[in-house]
Amino acid sequence: MPRMTNRVLTTVVVGIAISCLFPTSMNAGPGSGRANGNDCPSCVADFALYDPSYEDDGVWEEEVTALKAMFAAYGFTYKIISAKEINAGSLGSGSSRKYRALIEPGGWAYYRNVLVKSAGENYIRSFINSGGNYVGFCAGAWNACKIVSWDQNGTGSYQDYYYDLKLFTGTGKGPLGWLPWENGTNPDLDEVKINTGNGTMKKIGIPAKTRFFYAGGPWFIPSGTLSKYEVWARASKPAGASNTDGDGQPTIVKYAYGSGTVILFAYHPEILIDSMVDNVKLSQYYKEDQIDWSTGTQTMDQINLQSWNIVHAALQIAAKKTVTKITKLPGE
Repeated sequence: MPRMTNRVLTTVVVGIAISCLFPTSMNAGPGSGRANGNDCPSCVADFALYDPSYEDDGVWEEEVTALKAMFAAYGFTYKIISAKEINAGSLGSGSSRKYRALIEPGGWAYYRNVLVKSAGENYIRSFINSGGNYVGFCAGAWNACKIVSWDQNGTGSYQDYYYDLKLFTGTGKGPLGWLPWENGTNPDLDEVKINTGNGTMKKIGIPAKTRFFYAGGPWFIPSGTLSKYEVWARASKPAGASNTDGDGQPTIVKYAYGSGTVILFAYHPEILIDSMVDNVKLSQYYKEDQIDWSTGTQTMDQINLQSWNIVHAALQIAAKKTVTKITKLPGE
């Protein structure tokens, strides 16, 4: 969440930063190597995956594992990148870009907002503005927002904080009223309404309603006009919800940033429940087998398929590949 301008951590900001869950390395992951294509002649991989390698680095490691499983399954290349490396300009810019996209997983947004210094934030903006892309999940989305409006206890009392990266010049607001943060104890598979009229959503054939893993992410309120702004999904309150804050609001958005593209998710759809396709059985900070997951009229298999379907589309866009539909999960 938002970093105070003097970058001093306070107790209230720690609480906010925890929302969305969560070795200095440029180590290549599965399938890593030089990316192909003339659009990025200096690229060493499709993705720079943000993940400093020490405790309290602001990254949820189980989500990193799930993202790596997706990269391997669909042939995306990646390298791990730390805040230190971002601060040193390792993303590159323009024809010297080293990656097609920066991928920001969920976790504690505050810590990465502190660890990435002003120089690093400038490097990120230059990277995207000159043709790179950015995909942020939950904390990665909060970190992109200029203003974070946070309701810690679901009481309708929001506190505003200001972050420095400012890829999204509007406000990220949350959590959703019917799933308050409650110190990170209230995750679920939350129903979303898909904008089936959107071109990308049409290509992947995602149904009008599905569910994604949710734990404290924002809905997005643009300030002014965002170039090529698209809403992929909106929040959908459950029947009988007493706090409906966020209902109908955009929770997955895509827009142009200079010559690049930004895609922000309020959710963690790369995390699959009751499946090891993502190489994850949740144990930190959530215990997968101790949660009564809401599935509505869908099966868990249907939810998992559409979860990876929409993330796969975002990753294809980020890697400058043609968007295709997933009809089954790997190994099924």
